[in-house]
Amino acid sequence: MRLRAALALIAILAVACVALYVVVPWIYDEYGYHPEENARSWAALTPRYADAVLCQRCHEAQYTPWQDSKHATVTCESCHGPLAQHAATAPEAAPPGSSGIEKPAARLCAACHGRGPGKPDGFATVDLAAHYAGGTCTGCHDSHTATATRPHDIPHPLANLPACVVCHVPAGLKPVPAGHVESSDAVCLSCHKRSGATQ
Repeated sequence: MRLRAALALIAILAVACVALYVVVPWIYDEYGYHPEENARSWAALTPRYADAVLCQRCHEAQYTPWQDSKHATVTCESCHGPLAQHAATAPEAAPPGSSGIEKPAARLCAACHGRGPGKPDGFATVDLAAHYAGGTCTGCHDSHTATATRPHDIPHPLANLPACVVCHVPAGLKPVPAGHVESSDAVCLSCHKRSGATQ
């Protein structure tokens, strides 16, 4: 009985092997399997991405702080896009203070730093609906060092004064930086603290 079962199993396996021997080449003939051709096709593609070291040639001011920051694991092209062509055609030296590439948009920063499931404990996230929306992320946060610029302290008393936007608008007594929007005092004071105030 066991011998018959073993022989039947061997016969089934033999039929399966023969079927695969016949069917697999037919599939390759029908749809093609050409590993050499695939390798040639990939090799013929023009590289679109460059290594961060290539960016260093012209952008040392951004590369050095980035290299020692929390963002060191995020390559230049993760935010700035494919740059192989840019690196190949860039002049020998970029003008000081110019990257020649647009700064990342808020939605790009939010791809990692927006609140959502799956973020590790301690990972910096913001609630975009409640976070200051008066300018770009890079207006307060340096994307290369992953640090935020602390807003200026308020050097004057606040008692008996009109709303902040009476004096602090683009053409006001004390102009605000580009990108700030007219907001309520509560919004202003959520970032700017009174000098010497604890918080």
